Amino acid sequence: MLSAERIDGAADDATFANVSRFYGRETALLDAHDYARWIPLLEPEFVYRIPVTVTRDDPSQSPFVAGAYLLDESRDSLANLWARRLEPDHIDFSWGEVPLQRVRRFVSVLSVADTGRADEVSVTSNVLVTVVHQSDPVVMTAAGRHDILRRRGDSWGLVERTVHLDESVVRLPHLRMVI
Repeated sequence: MLSAERIDGAADDATFANVSRFYGRETALLDAHDYARWIPLLEPEFVYRIPVTVTRDDPSQSPFVAGAYLLDESRDSLANLWARRLEPDHIDFSWGEVPLQRVRRFVSVLSVADTGRADEVSVTSNVLVTVVHQSDPVVMTAAGRHDILRRRGDSWGLVERTVHLDESVVRLPHLRMVI
């Protein structure tokens, strides 16, 4: 689900509306585990990172460890390792995916700004992810996302995504999901 209330950003209204529609489509594809239609939204150089979150006593220090990632993936690794596990020829061997987790992403508070590079925008958003595995209770995690999008005609392609988890102890059943 996408909440697209514009709160800030240098991008014009038409760009904001197009980016908001892109996120609505992307979220629906991810929630449906439709990687075959999601992977083409990624640019060839796409990177997906989740930095390690730590709790620090000093509030002036970043809560994220520089250069340390829970996940550091590329378009190719997502397409060839992550998405393939759900293909009919591989699902029998993907024991962690059977039955599929029920995942829902709630994306809100979009902020769209120009990057200074032609046809690219920087987008920050908040995301709440709920996961139900088998008959276990729902697990939720909140995060902030920072994406770079590149214009593709009247749509967009993802160049990079960095997810900043709010929690330092990850409670998700596993991290092999795109947040």
